[in-house]
Amino acid sequence: MTRTALATLALPFAHAWASHVEARALASGAPLEPCALAVARRVGVVHAHRVRVRVVAELPWPGPLWLRALAIRLRLAPPDIVGVSIGYGIWLRADQAANHALLAHELVHVAQHERLGGLRSFLHAYMVECLTEPGYPAGPLESEALRVAHEVLAADRDRAGACRADAVGVDV
Repeated sequence: MTRTALATLALPFAHAWASHVEARALASGAPLEPCALAVARRVGVVHAHRVRVRVVAELPWPGPLWLRALAIRLRLAPPDIVGVSIGYGIWLRADQAANHALLAHELVHVAQHERLGGLRSFLHAYMVECLTEPGYPAGPLESEALRVAHEVLAADRDRAGACRADAVGVDV
C-alpha cells in the first residue's frame, strides 16, 4: 500500500478526531488579542476572528497510546510536540503559551487550512506530506509555516512602533 493510499484510508478517522478536537478548542479557547489578530492577517488567515487558542498541560492526541506511538513512528507528529492547529482551533502546551513564534507558525497552518478548502482537505494534504519523503518537518506545508512565521515576525521586529507579536492573547 502506498503512503498516499494509507493517508486516504486513515482520513475518515483522522477527520472525525480532528473535528472533535477543533470543536473543543472553539468552545473553550480564547479569541486572539489585537496583536495576534494582526499577525494572523499578515500570515494570510482570512477569518482570523474565528481562531481560538486553548492552552493546556498536555496536547490532545488521537485515541489510545498505541495510536500516538504509531503517529510518531510514521512521523505524523514529533514526540515532543508543543503546539498544534486543527482547523480554527490552536492548542498550545502551557509552557509554550507565550511563544509568539509558535503561535505565528500555527496561524500559518490555519491559513493553509482555509486556502486548501477546510479541515478534511488540509488533513489529507498534511498526512500525505508527513508520509511521503522527505516527510515531517521538511514537506512543503511545514516548510511554508516555518518560513512565513519567521518572515512576519522578523518584519514586526524591524517596524518601529509595531504591535508586539508576543501578546498572543492567552492566559495560562
